[in-house]
Amino acid sequence: MSNTLTFNFHVHTSYSSDGYNSFSAIYRHARKNNIDVLAITDHDTTEGAVDFLQWLQVKKKNDLRVIMGEEVTCADGTHIIGLFLKKAIVSKTPLDVVKEIKEQGAFVYFPHPQRHDGILNSVSFEEVLPWGDFYECFNAKISHEYNEAAVNSLSGYDHLKPLGGSDAHYNYDIRKCICTLEQKGDLFETLTGYKNSGSIKIEGVKKWGSNNYLPGYYRVKKIVNPPAAFKALAKKVFPAYKNYKDGRRSLVFETILDTL
Repeated sequence: MSNTLTFNFHVHTSYSSDGYNSFSAIYRHARKNNIDVLAITDHDTTEGAVDFLQWLQVKKKNDLRVIMGEEVTCADGTHIIGLFLKKAIVSKTPLDVVKEIKEQGAFVYFPHPQRHDGILNSVSFEEVLPWGDFYECFNAKISHEYNEAAVNSLSGYDHLKPLGGSDAHYNYDIRKCICTLEQKGDLFETLTGYKNSGSIKIEGVKKWGSNNYLPGYYRVKKIVNPPAAFKALAKKVFPAYKNYKDGRRSLVFETILDTL
């Protein structure tokens, strides 16, 4: 399609505590899969986005653009993403977080809304939803039943436009969701144009069956505290296994949404 850009709106670097994507791997996998723009949305920091932008400049990589984002963990556990941030978010309650994002002139994006840490499971969701701009209608990291439930729950909120992201924590996750938007000026203008009256095509690899991110996972993670040497080894071995496993798989893309 002419005059379009391809995006992945939910990507983590190694600056996230559970992220294992190096800058070189992010660049390589994005370009290999013809992705033009990545939103770097590390957990509770913008440093990954800032340093990745600098890395691209130093390496003279001009064929990949970056949106500076952050996936904020609120005091109640709710995750909220800011897109086009100028600095990290310091607020902690969901309402204060979305207000601070707006004060920066940035967009409020609700990731995995139906998951236990999504906006729909926050006691503050009724007062927070009106501040939103976008919601994640497709997240490649969770089962598709969760994504469908989010769409069904938020379809009546016309001010929220759907986006998609792979929630990439490992190298090969980056290729699991691609959003195509009509280009309208710079990146901010392109997303603004889509929010106001634009169209989108979202393609992704659906995950069926069990969900990797059940609340029980986090409860066990807090209780079990293995030795530091074990954790250091696991942080090297498990990502290598995940990337090897996913790299051997032939992924089947499906069209999630197409209004282009």
